[in-house]
Amino acid sequence: MPFDVAFSLPEDERLAFVVVLGTLEGRVFDWPSLSWKDRT
Repeated sequence: MPFDVAFSLPEDERLAFVVVLGTLEGRVFDWPSLSWKDRT
């Protein structure tokens, strides 16, 4: 996604895209703390 499009999105939609792309890479997002969990 081009930067101009990404930064024109509302903040909540940007967060959603980041989380979706991160989880596709196998990462786990912790919603209560709004941070990525360690993979230990």
